[in-house]
Amino acid sequence: MSHVETDTKNPARHNPHLHERIIAELKTLTPGRILDIPAGPGYMLKDLQGTGFTGIAADIDTRLHVLEGVEYAAVDMSDTFPFPDDSFDYVVSIEGIEHIQNHFTFLAEVRRVLKPGGRLILTTPNIGTMTSRWKFLLSGFHSMERGPFPLDTPNIFFEHINPISFSQIFFACERNGLHVEKLMTSHYRKGSRWLYGLFYPLIRWSTRRSCFPKKADPKVHEENRRLYEWLMSKENLTGGHTILMAQAE
Repeated sequence: MSHVETDTKNPARHNPHLHERIIAELKTLTPGRILDIPAGPGYMLKDLQGTGFTGIAADIDTRLHVLEGVEYAAVDMSDTFPFPDDSFDYVVSIEGIEHIQNHFTFLAEVRRVLKPGGRLILTTPNIGTMTSRWKFLLSGFHSMERGPFPLDTPNIFFEHINPISFSQIFFACERNGLHVEKLMTSHYRKGSRWLYGLFYPLIRWSTRRSCFPKKADPKVHEENRRLYEWLMSKENLTGGHTILMAQAE
């Protein structure tokens, strides 16, 4: 993501298709209190008004806190959240985790502020998609990266400084008491679908060898079985964005 000046009077709505996808998913669940982080101007909570959902739009950039009727909080995703334990039924994080330095710190705070049984809905660009893998093979850059980051970028957190694969998210969530229960995507990439058809048998063989090594303990095999199925899914191999839902223990 390149740095651009922000219009604080009429802030842009970034990723509206993801907002629509997440709102549709939330409407299938029981209404509750949401922490949206990073929320930008808070358009998602604005759109949810009148549906039974309430919550806080959290973002480090307070210049974006301009919408009427939205409750805001200044929150750094990389630091302790200014909320008590068990404060929210849902945490929504749209296109944020790839911009921070430490996934574990963030997800630990997500788990802390979620009520037991509460849910995290998180999205991030999918670096596991076939086109991203092909680009990385040829250039060393994932599909979310056009090339090297500018060394003089005014704010490194505007860049995708820490792209994260589904297997890494899965591990970080599970280690923090957030049990992944659903994997979705925003759309399916045409180029990835073509590569999927061409390379699927090889990808399946290689992924299976990684997840189920011959000398591993049977318990490890069983733990990796759920991850393996998601790694081999069309959502992971051809989807544009990773969208996952995890439940707090």
